[in-house]
Amino acid sequence: MNKISRTARSVTFAAVVGLSLGISAPGALAQDDTAADASATTTSEAPAGTSVNPANIDFSKKGSITLYKKKGAESGNAATGQEMEGVQGEPLAGVTYKITKLNYDLQNGDWSKFPKTAADAKGHETEETFETTTGDDGKVAFENLDLGIYLVEETDAPAGIVSGAPFIVSVPMVNEASDAWNYNVVAYPKNTETKTEKTVKDADKHIQDGYTYTINAYAPTWGEGKSLTAFRFEDQLDKRLDFQKVTEVKAGDTVLETGDYEVNTPADNSNKLIVKLTDQGLTKVESGDKMSLTFEVKRKEVGDTTELKNQADVIFNNPNTGKEVKNKTNEVVTYHGKLKVVKKDGKEAGKVLEGAEFELYQCTSASDLGSQIKIGEVGKWTTGADGTFTIDGLHVTDFADNAQVTDAKKFCLKETKAPAGYAKLDKPVEINFTRKDIAATGEGDDAVTLVANVDNVKQDTPNLPMTGGAGVGILAAIGAAIVAAGAWFARRTARN
Repeated sequence: MNKISRTARSVTFAAVVGLSLGISAPGALAQDDTAADASATTTSEAPAGTSVNPANIDFSKKGSITLYKKKGAESGNAATGQEMEGVQGEPLAGVTYKITKLNYDLQNGDWSKFPKTAADAKGHETEETFETTTGDDGKVAFENLDLGIYLVEETDAPAGIVSGAPFIVSVPMVNEASDAWNYNVVAYPKNTETKTEKTVKDADKHIQDGYTYTINAYAPTWGEGKSLTAFRFEDQLDKRLDFQKVTEVKAGDTVLETGDYEVNTPADNSNKLIVKLTDQGLTKVESGDKMSLTFEVKRKEVGDTTELKNQADVIFNNPNTGKEVKNKTNEVVTYHGKLKVVKKDGKEAGKVLEGAEFELYQCTSASDLGSQIKIGEVGKWTTGADGTFTIDGLHVTDFADNAQVTDAKKFCLKETKAPAGYAKLDKPVEINFTRKDIAATGEGDDAVTLVANVDNVKQDTPNLPMTGGAGVGILAAIGAAIVAAGAWFARRTARN
């Protein structure tokens, strides 16, 4: 084989070796020298005058570039430039590609000087560009192309997909058997999907009780010669939340230690949490590792709404392009509300009672009290002069850990001391504290408060005899009889 033939074959094959079946972004063409060596070893020497000589290119033909976009991790299998069977990976829709013809002349140029990487092509772009997006089958086809060297760039990708690096394709290129020119180039580039998820553990956590958020994400995959240079979690916390502490950061199965990450809370009152891996921590992250951050917060107050929403960002460098990738997590919600107790006279309308003391329990019924509830250090509440008290910040009973609760419990108010002159309640008062119950506002109520009216009756007292009643008359009659008897005995004595 003559020198020109070998060079043409090596350059054109190297142009798509970067579209390895497993490259997490199309074309890791940063490894061109390796790719070129690989192409050389996969072909055999051919006699001079072989049909792959550049002089044998038919410039009256048109060519095409067809990409079958796949989702999955990288492997070591190189593309052939032709259709292949059994390529693993799920078709990836919604990826936009742009191809740009470069100002290199295949017919009269020196093949050894043609670009092998996107970096080599800088400054050689022409106005001849085409752009299209993959369909459900993950396919894009650029047809009826003039022969030449093309820069292929991924300009957009669905959320959670790490964009691939730009790469070079020549049309035509040498076929796999190295015995003919292939005018219809086919490749199967792969992209990494980086899933992000947020969870919350807030069941039965009331105001000032610590509960936790966990952010799960996946590091991108990268090939030889590439690396992860940045990874961080950012969480814009609601103003009603107080950040407490980071409880765990993990990379794969490795628990990261102090020095592997930094915790920052900007001093601009933005209430933003940033947890950033240090250079030391980045060395412990392997390609495609599952990453996680768990941290504790406390809700300070209910505020204007029962719901408190939270969503975070996971940010890292794309090892294939060097650009920053930002992926949002799903949204999680925590619900808290207020309980207002109004103590009233059970018979006298409009009369409120001061001095009634209560404890609060989570219960299934009034006869089955569970654990006593405290808000901070407070476990007893007493009605004031207006006959009321309010508990600010109870967790709703029908929604916990960002999911509907099917077996919702209740709250039970147990009266421990009745107002003066009134009988203490003989059993606790059951209260349903669901989102629907709280939202059903009434008089003196609002959208975050449930009002519970609790009645007391006056204490019973013994029945005493009434003045001028039957008991007094009997005593008077007996007294009169005694007086009359005494007078009779006195007269009889005098007569004798």
